[in-house]
Amino acid sequence: MSELFDAIFFTVFVAAAGLGIASLVMTLFPTRDPNATDEDNTRTRIEYAFFSFASAIIAFTMIIAMWLS
Repeated sequence: MSELFDAIFFTVFVAAAGLGIASLVMTLFPTRDPNATDEDNTRTRIEYAFFSFASAIIAFTMIIAMWLS
């Protein structure tokens, strides 16, 4: 049964890490929307940075869960 939990933890870890890396990359790339204002572009970058940080926390939590189980 422990191996089943490890598989679930690993699946969540891979998903969170993948989304976190993708969000981090999108934070670093400039936005290319010509109709967006500077406020919209800043809001978009902050959202990507937040999702990147949240995904990193989830991935770290899954590493701890796999280590403790």
